[in-house]
Amino acid sequence: MRRAFFGRGLFPAAILCVTAAVQTAARSAVAQDEPPAEWSFTLGGGAMYAPDYEGSDDYTVMPMPFVEVSWRDRIRLSGLGIYATPFATDGLRFDLGVKYEFGRYEDDNDALKGLGDLEVGAVAVVRFGYEAGPVNLGLEVARDLTGDRNGLTATAEAEYAIQLDDVRLSVTPHLTWADDEYMSNSFGITAAQAARSARGLAAYDAGSGLKDAGINLGIGYMMTDSIYVMGQVGYSRLLGDAADSPLVSSEGSADQLSAMLGLSYRW
Repeated sequence: MRRAFFGRGLFPAAILCVTAAVQTAARSAVAQDEPPAEWSFTLGGGAMYAPDYEGSDDYTVMPMPFVEVSWRDRIRLSGLGIYATPFATDGLRFDLGVKYEFGRYEDDNDALKGLGDLEVGAVAVVRFGYEAGPVNLGLEVARDLTGDRNGLTATAEAEYAIQLDDVRLSVTPHLTWADDEYMSNSFGITAAQAARSARGLAAYDAGSGLKDAGINLGIGYMMTDSIYVMGQVGYSRLLGDAADSPLVSSEGSADQLSAMLGLSYRW
């Protein structure tokens, strides 16, 4: 089974990554001894319930379109990203990708007013995955190529999945580390931002370290050879300087929840 590129937090910028996870889970329900098709296409939609910014305690429901075009499962155009697999064996896989992430905007939440918009844009992704039976291990490194965040993260995860006829169950713990720039730009508050803050937030300097740890629980059902339905609930706990940020400790919450439901059609 191919593990998808996953996001860097349970917030709107990660919607496209969750979309890729839905499509990957759908493909895993197809017979594993079948060779990949020359071309495959996936269309669908769903909705996600998640914080309106990373660290918020206010939630919103967001639509999620599913769109993917894949050639031999080696080159994929998925959502607003393109991914390639230069190396893959029965258990080991190496993926490269560039995706587009939306940023964080003042209008997303009253706590952000006065802090300015945080544009993101293009993000480069390198992922190593290893499959051993029902266990899938993954390490993803993501680096901002454009925008204001200028950050780098490394996320490790370990998925345990069970296939029961047409039903797939999975549990996936994960842990994310972020560098100084990601933490400072996402959770820090400069003196100038503090002076403009509508909530009177104090200046805060966030440094590199563990950003979050969490777990996702997923269930998928293959209704037909082409139609796949998937649901997911997730919990993530912000850690260290991320949890201590006034955007989290005063205006939000270190406990981040999410829920997703989607349906896709593949041919």
